[in-house]
Amino acid sequence: MPKPFLYALFGLWLGQAAAAPIIHGEAFYPNPESALESQFTGQAPEAFWAALARAKELMEAGKLDEAEAAYQDLRRKTSGELKFEPTFQLAQIRLRQGRFRQAISLFLEILNRRPDLPRVRLDLALAYFLDKNYEDAARQFELVKGGELPPEVLAKVEGFLEAIRRQKNWTVDFTLGLAPDSNINQASGGKEECLDLAGDFKGLTLCRPLPQKASGVGANLNATVNYFWRLSQDWGLKATVGGYGLAYEQNDNEFNDYSFYAALGPRYLWESGEASLQPTFRKRWLANREYSREHGLRYDLTQNLGRLIVEAGLGYGETRYDEAYIDDFLRGSSKSFRLWPRYILNDRTFVQTGLDFLREKAKERACANDNRRYSLGLYRVLPHGISLYAEGSLMETDYKAAQWYITRDNRLTEGVREDKTWRLLTSLSSNAFESLGLTPVLQYTYTKRKSNIWSREYDQHRVSLLFNYRI
Repeated sequence: MPKPFLYALFGLWLGQAAAAPIIHGEAFYPNPESALESQFTGQAPEAFWAALARAKELMEAGKLDEAEAAYQDLRRKTSGELKFEPTFQLAQIRLRQGRFRQAISLFLEILNRRPDLPRVRLDLALAYFLDKNYEDAARQFELVKGGELPPEVLAKVEGFLEAIRRQKNWTVDFTLGLAPDSNINQASGGKEECLDLAGDFKGLTLCRPLPQKASGVGANLNATVNYFWRLSQDWGLKATVGGYGLAYEQNDNEFNDYSFYAALGPRYLWESGEASLQPTFRKRWLANREYSREHGLRYDLTQNLGRLIVEAGLGYGETRYDEAYIDDFLRGSSKSFRLWPRYILNDRTFVQTGLDFLREKAKERACANDNRRYSLGLYRVLPHGISLYAEGSLMETDYKAAQWYITRDNRLTEGVREDKTWRLLTSLSSNAFESLGLTPVLQYTYTKRKSNIWSREYDQHRVSLLFNYRI
């Protein structure tokens, strides 16, 4: 990016000199509580303010090397929150020099100690944007909309979010990790299933052993690449290629699960959102054998409504199975709908709700079902570079036709299966390896399914240690 454009961008973005201190932030934020000075636990010495003033004069005079040395000297001689101001101003110099990743590290150094400084988060978002890290820039710009921003600044934030949608050419999301699982095969935990015989065989009971819980540690790999061709200002094409793999060394690869996904279709942009329509293809392998293939169509929509961001989608698919006997039961179509609104509460927190519906048709109607999923999640930026996401969900599954099953009291009966599945997910991520582009994630998931067919119930614990790399 040419430097003249960079300086102009600073002027439009900040609405004031780039060197204006965050300690005296009243000119940028009408709310005086956003100024750091009022939040200091101790009084800064006069020598500190005098040195800051001299460094500012050097910066305004364009003597960046001398200003940099002055701010570095202040960083060495101060500690605690007094160190924030020279760190912030040094980050501004890095931005002017085009050393965006170093600026990002400096902004994060401040936010890791004090995540409640919206002015610093604003400039972190700008640094990500200038570094063409559009995914992280969008997240930070969305968060700062939850702060007490002046209307003119909020309008500029919305402008940057629109620019991100229009400028990004491609995104890469790659995750690799380990996933210890307490119940890979989703077994009920019962030892056996028994049937009391009647008639001439009354008094006899037939039993068969049930699958026991299989635990193991899986290697998890997930990768998605999106590429965007711009055909005009508003129209383009969106291509998506992705893969998922979960492999277990134990149990003779019985529970290995792999899939490949591809989609291509038109994408339309407008000032506050985007939409795309893509024909899709998915191929799945289970236990290292071909399992199914699906051809379909999906529609995705994102609409920005200030603090409220709404994501929605529709999907349709036709699924065929490679094993003939499975295909005779399960082949059919699926229709899906999702609505995921999230609301920015403040510059560190958002809540997200989810409503998902999936209708799966099958050749055998007892296998066809409707799924309704309701979810509520909370995202929070914590000190020390940690972010927390917690989500609870309930999925209700109603099958379409009756099936025979054995009850807990050893009777054979017929009924329509109904399931309820509760899930709790907690995820902690860290920006400790931001300079390497890596985000370590520690994730815990608990799943419990209740069913009117007791042998279909299960509970499961999974802990995942993941490393995410995103471009």
